[in-house]
Amino acid sequence: MSKYFIMCFAAAVCLLTVSCQPVISKFTMGKMVAIDDEGDPKLYAYQEDDRIVEPDEYSFDLQLDQMMSAIQNSGRKKILIYVFGGMNSVDSMVSTTEEMARIIYSQSDYYPIFISWESTLFECYLDHLFMIRRGVKSYAFGPALSPFYLMVDLGRAATRLPINLVYQSCGTFSSDGDFPELDNDTMKKINNMKMRVYIGKDNYPGYYSALARTSYITGLPLRIITTPAIDTCGKNAWDIMKRRSKTAFIKAQPLETSVEKEIKTALSPSDGAMSRLMDRLSGLCREHTDYEFTVIGHSMGPFIINEMIARYPELPYKNIVYMAPACSVIETVRAIKPYLERNPKSTFYTLCIHPHRDTQDMMVYGCLPRGSVLEWIDLYLSDPVSADDLTLGQWDNAVFLMPRLMNTVQSQVVVKAFGLRDPVTNTIVLDMPGQHTDFGEPVLRFWEPAFWEIPSITATKNGITKNGIKKGR
Repeated sequence: MSKYFIMCFAAAVCLLTVSCQPVISKFTMGKMVAIDDEGDPKLYAYQEDDRIVEPDEYSFDLQLDQMMSAIQNSGRKKILIYVFGGMNSVDSMVSTTEEMARIIYSQSDYYPIFISWESTLFECYLDHLFMIRRGVKSYAFGPALSPFYLMVDLGRAATRLPINLVYQSCGTFSSDGDFPELDNDTMKKINNMKMRVYIGKDNYPGYYSALARTSYITGLPLRIITTPAIDTCGKNAWDIMKRRSKTAFIKAQPLETSVEKEIKTALSPSDGAMSRLMDRLSGLCREHTDYEFTVIGHSMGPFIINEMIARYPELPYKNIVYMAPACSVIETVRAIKPYLERNPKSTFYTLCIHPHRDTQDMMVYGCLPRGSVLEWIDLYLSDPVSADDLTLGQWDNAVFLMPRLMNTVQSQVVVKAFGLRDPVTNTIVLDMPGQHTDFGEPVLRFWEPAFWEIPSITATKNGITKNGIKKGR
């Protein structure tokens, strides 16, 4: 009886799993690369004419063949590579990819390619807890040491709680008014920069800050519970997500792999799904030199783009657009600056939400730590050892750290912070982008240059805006 029950249960689970697998159109198949937790491509059943082609009926190489043919047959010379951010499952992004692919293909002259990668928060934490040891997967040490890893995680959360609560409290009673006026010396230095920078206005009513502050103070008892949970899971899940942005290019061998297999793998070409895609795109560009690329990444997507540009610098990336990037300033500079030096016609854009929202955003009415995801990364999830290690996506980090690091290529760098209900920057939806997660919403048409560029109309006095930032050129 028990055996029969187990067989029925297993069959039900398999049926549920199969039924939940998305079926994509052939149109989308040629515009999507999904990457699993090990860096391998994930294939989906797709509709072709009157039949459904199952994943076991074709290979990733065949998918890439069809993608390269579709690019050439489209006659389009502009290729858009969009990389989704972290904390997403590849299955959940299929419908989003289908929608965005059709919109961008029909309303622009781009050929879009979307990159989704397995990076859900809880699944990444379980990978840390049970499998990943010293950067590689271990089927022996992973499960055996998991109780001790859990003890370390819980101990970290408990001992860091007072520290985190102090950091959270900073600024609770500070002014949330306009970004502070800059002194004359700073204004002069900014005017002498070749970097193009702009910050929109915060047009939220004054009482918004008071309500947010009250909500935050009221939520303190709950944050005593939620903060350790974030510190326990978030830090280690974050590390696993960063790891997966690398295994998307070069897959890591398990610890138990034989020496012979390690040597064979080391001498073989890069085997991650991203490397296989980029190898094919490189070959396409060698045969046809009139292609150009625009690459756009949201949140953790720029981790993959940094790797992509560092590993494939021969491709013509005309526009490199980071939307609220979670990567650090110094990581980005090391990847992007050499490319810009060799390609003076390329431009790098960093897009941010308003600094008020980055630092003051109320999540779940103050029951979670205050600030955007980027603020969480700087305070809880990463371990910055200097200011250069802070996240690039926060406007003040980008503006005050990038100039000296990008010194020779400043004229190729744009930093833009959107306002809050500011008709100058929030031109499509007045309240967007007002949060970290807003970037990448199709309604914002983030693939159009007008979204990245500094507004051409701005109230200035002697070339200086109210916020002390030089007018965009």
